Order: sequence, then C-alpha cells, then structure tokens
Amino acid sequence: MPPPKPAHLEPSELGTKDYWDNLYATELANHASNPEDTGTVWFDDADAEAKMVQFLAELDDEDNLNARTILDLGCGNGSLLRAVREEIFADGAPGEEEGTELRLLGVDYSEASISLAQSVVDEGAGDNEDAEEAVPITFTVWDMLQGSASDLVQDGKESACWDLVLDKGTFDAISLGNTTRDGDAENNGPSVEVQYRTQVLNLLKPGGRFLITSCNWTETELCAWMEDEEERERAAQNGGAWLVKAGRVAYPSFQFGGVQGQTVCTVCFEKRVAPAS
Repeated sequence: MPPPKPAHLEPSELGTKDYWDNLYATELANHASNPEDTGTVWFDDADAEAKMVQFLAELDDEDNLNARTILDLGCGNGSLLRAVREEIFADGAPGEEEGTELRLLGVDYSEASISLAQSVVDEGAGDNEDAEEAVPITFTVWDMLQGSASDLVQDGKESACWDLVLDKGTFDAISLGNTTRDGDAENNGPSVEVQYRTQVLNLLKPGGRFLITSCNWTETELCAWMEDEEERERAAQNGGAWLVKAGRVAYPSFQFGGVQGQTVCTVCFEKRVAPAS
C-alpha cells in the first residue's frame, strides 16, 4: 500500500488571490516610488533562492541540466528567474547548435505581480547585460489551477514542453487555499495538490526537472504529494507519466523535542514516461 497523502493545510488568507493582489499592488506602488525597491524575495531568510540557483548551476557544470526552456510557477517579482539567468546564462545564450529556442517565462495569477516583475526586468538594474540582451525573460498572467497547460506549451506539442519548472512557495500558497478547485471538499474531485501535480506533469518534457521549495511541507510530505505510486503503476501499464525524486538541497537543520527538522526544503523531481508498447 502506498503511504497516505498528508492532510490538507488549514486554509489561510495566504491561500487567497485577494491577499496576493493586495500585496503586489503595494509592492508595485513602492517600486514606482523607489525603483531600487524590487519587492520581497520569499524565503530569503533561509537563502533558498541562492541555494536553488546553486543546485541548478552544479547540474549545469556537470552537463546534467540541459535546460533551454525554464518556467517559474508563481513568479512574484521575478527574482528567481533573474537569479537563474544571471548564473546559468551569465555569458549569454548558448550556441544555436543546441537547436531549441531559449525561453524563460514567469507566470502568476496576480496581474500586479506580473506588472512588478516586468517592470523590474525592463529596468534591468544590476543585471548582467550579456545575459539580459541574449536571454530575455517574459511574464504572463496564468492561474495554476484554472489555466490549461496548453496555454504555456507552444503549438501544444510535447517537444515544446518545458525543460525545467520552478516553484518557490506557490505550492504552499495553493495548499493554504480551498481543498478543491471549486472550494467544495465534498465534491469528490481531486484536491488542489493533486491538480497541481497533474499540471506540472503536463508542463514538463519527458526527462524534464521540477525544482520546488516549500516552507509548509516537509521533504517527506512533498514527496508524498509528488511521487504518487498508484499513478506510477497506472502510467507504467497504460503508457503515462509520473514524477520521481531526483535530488534535494541541504539546509541547516534544528532539533526540537528529539525530532530533527528544517525551516524550508527544496526537492528536485524528474518526469518519467512509460515506454511505448
């Protein structure tokens, strides 16, 4: 028997669109008044963004990243994509012989978030000019639960899916909302966590990586949500896809009551696809 899924988190205002619209409207106004104020970098106290980028850079150094198309889910002010571009594409775009158009895209369901992220990128303060010119970052409004993955996949082709999908706190926010898309826990529909995993699978290329950071779920709980054994068995039999853990980021840990833990966790998953029969 596969392990049971964790219990849904207690709903919070952080799981509502109104909360994020209001927060980013404030940050957008602050940025307009002071361009050096680019907004909040989430999980900065744990240095999570830098650790995510370092993890990707190490894969890149080993020629194991192979990510020319990168999607950031719930991009906020766009800081994670800017950091990835600065590190991975510091010398500009790789050669054309790679054969795939470079795409760095940030999506968020808050229009104010997208406006802030686009404004910061357009101003380009402190960015590496080579990377900025050769590897543009674009942003668009898109809802992880209400949108269709096909909106973000060029021509709807599997080959146009994403090499790398990033998440720093978005799964947390979704998990703090209603238990189902319609807010009806009794409708027997898939939970928002299951809907989220399905979207990630639809967005990723076979072999693509998904790097996620959470402060509300432990590493074990994240794996319970993302590595679904029943889904894997069905996929293996019927020709489908599933996620498997492919790495993790180490953070300083603490011990309380005899239990060891950490304030955030970052886990990398890879999309596997059953071979054609």
